[in-house]
Amino acid sequence: MSLDPFRDGAVSASLENPADIDLLIVTLVEKLDGLTKTQVLDAIAQAGAARFFDAAQCLENLVTRGALHAEGGAGDDVPLHATANGRAALVVLGDNLPRSIAERTMRCALRAKTRRVNAAENIAEIRKTDGACALDINITVDGQSLFRLSLAVEDELQAGQMRARFLAEPEGLYNAVLAALL
Repeated sequence: MSLDPFRDGAVSASLENPADIDLLIVTLVEKLDGLTKTQVLDAIAQAGAARFFDAAQCLENLVTRGALHAEGGAGDDVPLHATANGRAALVVLGDNLPRSIAERTMRCALRAKTRRVNAAENIAEIRKTDGACALDINITVDGQSLFRLSLAVEDELQAGQMRARFLAEPEGLYNAVLAALL
């Protein structure tokens, strides 16, 4: 079996036409204003909505053509915003995008944006200890520490998995601890 990194990685019902991929990208950025290039491409890849390299090329073309504006200049982690040109294309072509692909990709993008906000507002640091690791968690609200927890774990892999799950839904941990204690 031969793998083609330029063609593999998309599901069978994914977008192949660059105009459709453009439309998907502008839709994501318009509905979830402030997504970064990394978040857009990750969402498309996770949803299997298009091949990564095709989506990356379309994204760069949209910025170059002025359909999207990269706040603060170049870079993969700067917020993107739809311009008037991008929004106008959505008005004309918005119904052409397959709903299942758009919804699946939107869910992935929303999770990515939520993780970024959670990572900015909450701290989950992995530190090495004698023969093991520790995961230090700090939930903050308006800059004030609300909840701190330090967990001893076996290795960095386990700590990394726990960190990712915490950042995906920090309020879940907080609510579970409160429910257990109250």
